[in-house]
Amino acid sequence: MALGVLDKLLTYSFKSALRVFHYFESSKWERARALITGQVVLYPIWGCSSVKLHYRFDSEGRSIKGWDVIPFPALPQAKTYAESFSHNLPRIIRVNPKNPQKTHFFERDQ
Repeated sequence: MALGVLDKLLTYSFKSALRVFHYFESSKWERARALITGQVVLYPIWGCSSVKLHYRFDSEGRSIKGWDVIPFPALPQAKTYAESFSHNLPRIIRVNPKNPQKTHFFERDQ
């Protein structure tokens, strides 16, 4: 049991640190209004729970689908977070100006 808890803690710490890196890396990217099209709670056997957030946005006159994964320390927090998004809920995402397929979602941008 302790190994499972340690695995979740280490995975959550790594994924959170990676999101902090992405946050600063994308700080100067363009912002776009996206509509939430779905969300999935990911609960792997090894590692931490996550929410995969799917969205659609317009860039240069075309509709693009994107997604981002947000890690959580435990399944209840991931489920609560996923339930907070309704279908077609407008949110702000960051879009890489050189590659519109590369996007990130951060609560701080809302």
